[in-house]
Amino acid sequence: MNKKMKDAELKFPRDWEYRIIIAEAARPIAEEQIAEILMGREVAVSTGESSRSGAYGTIVVRLRVQSRSDMEGLGGKLSKVTGVKFLL
Repeated sequence: MNKKMKDAELKFPRDWEYRIIIAEAARPIAEEQIAEILMGREVAVSTGESSRSGAYGTIVVRLRVQSRSDMEGLGGKLSKVTGVKFLL
């Protein structure tokens, strides 16, 4: 994380959105793993855009994070899901 982002003043708890870019071939296992990571949280999960070729897709996760460490911890876990190419 760059210094500017790290020093940004964010108020918690806050609503947050992750856009998870995945390989479509891995979607079933990725969705299972994401559900396990988010278990016990109130979340809204939707399907976002797909690449023109259909090789990649987006899963959009909206939820409330309680702290910066909560936000960063979830981001770390979500980025390690099978098939994840990029996490926004």
